[in-house]
Amino acid sequence: MGGGSDGLGFAIADRLLREGAFVTIFARRAEKISAAADQLADRYGQDRVLGLAADCSVDADLERVTAETLARFGEAVHVLVTNDGGPPIRRISELTDDVWLQAFARHFFYVVRSVRATLPHMTAEGGSILNVVSGVVERPAVGMAAPVAVWSAVIGYAKTLALEVGKHDITVNTLLSGYFDTPLLGRTLDRQPELSKARLGSGLPMGRIGKPREFADVAGALVSPNLRFVTGAVIPVDGGAGIGMGASFDSPPASE
Repeated sequence: MGGGSDGLGFAIADRLLREGAFVTIFARRAEKISAAADQLADRYGQDRVLGLAADCSVDADLERVTAETLARFGEAVHVLVTNDGGPPIRRISELTDDVWLQAFARHFFYVVRSVRATLPHMTAEGGSILNVVSGVVERPAVGMAAPVAVWSAVIGYAKTLALEVGKHDITVNTLLSGYFDTPLLGRTLDRQPELSKARLGSGLPMGRIGKPREFADVAGALVSPNLRFVTGAVIPVDGGAGIGMGASFDSPPASE
């Protein structure tokens, strides 16, 4: 589980642990991932949680995460969840080749390499691969060229992978996240003081932004053996943002 130190990644890890899973979480900052792992271990037991400092853009780090997970919990992997922040928010004119390459390394090749390392260990009983990306991939905005391009690649890869591994009873799905009350959103709002959580939520059909556990509940259900016939899906979890922003237009009187 990448990005497991806080936000949606931490919430998904918590949900899977509640279901009885053994979970590895990782993130770049050693102190943050250690604190998150300790918090989960206090709730569910030290033997069921492994926290590692690793960079998802570094192939050797991903191989190490897989190796240490197998050493700790056994040779079978039932669930792989890929999740990690997002590419930089910049206008297209500001995106140099180096920025593009880093964005794809961190957010596309992270998925490819994680699958490559994990897939041989998916159990004979089947398994689930779940990718977490932003819903902006379906609702582009100025400054979002890198996120839209990279996550579109992830979605295309995931759909094709689903075709290849379905015969092994392995599902591959993608969740599109909307606005959730996470530290990542908080940092984004700090850079844009004209926005707020209340303002973002007021424009959604649900009238509010989401709670991380609400996203995690969907993720937990989707990787469950009970939903093993759902694969290749791209599912928004966004409070209805994908269907419209909730504006209301009253019809004029018939006399007009």
